[in-house]
Amino acid sequence: MDNLRFPLTLEFKFSLFTELQVHDANGQLLAYVREKTFSVRDEVKVFTDASRQVQTHGMRAQGFMAGALDWKAKRLIRRSDGTEIGALQAQGMKTLWGASYELLAPNGQPLFTIKDDHPWLGVIEGLIGAVPFVGDLVAMGFDYLVNPTYTVTDAGGQAAYRVFKKRSLFSRRFKVEELTPRSPQNDELVLMGLIQLVLRERERG
Repeated sequence: MDNLRFPLTLEFKFSLFTELQVHDANGQLLAYVREKTFSVRDEVKVFTDASRQVQTHGMRAQGFMAGALDWKAKRLIRRSDGTEIGALQAQGMKTLWGASYELLAPNGQPLFTIKDDHPWLGVIEGLIGAVPFVGDLVAMGFDYLVNPTYTVTDAGGQAAYRVFKKRSLFSRRFKVEELTPRSPQNDELVLMGLIQLVLRERERG
């Protein structure tokens, strides 16, 4: 997964399961993802294609009930041979207000920070959706017109990537843009971390 060609597209499939596929700027399929549902601990498997014959990575929330306690979960990212490449760490109570994560190296060193650019939009959306009947219809329009964006900054505080959800009523499609020249050595970790991000944030906007 070295030398990713941006922008990347992460799109959810219409399925009984939580599945998405990742394509690069040339339309090449980079990953096919399925998330295990109805579990107290999140588990995600990444494959080379839709046949799911060859698994490349696995991601799993650390700790019992970690999937339910999403606001502080740490999700370990490993290759299929068991090699750990890093983790996505939710930043505690901050995640209840808006998306706030750290992307960690295998030794626990923070390499990137991911934050919601406009966390207040999630609060407004929640208030609208709380109104019976009418709130659901208004929330659909809100979802179409207002879509969240997330900025990924490196350890030096420089914006490295931007993730934004494409406007749509039914589709769940995200785009990832590269903002600054980067070292491709972190491509694998960044891609897996952003897959986890959109799985966590797909219902917003």
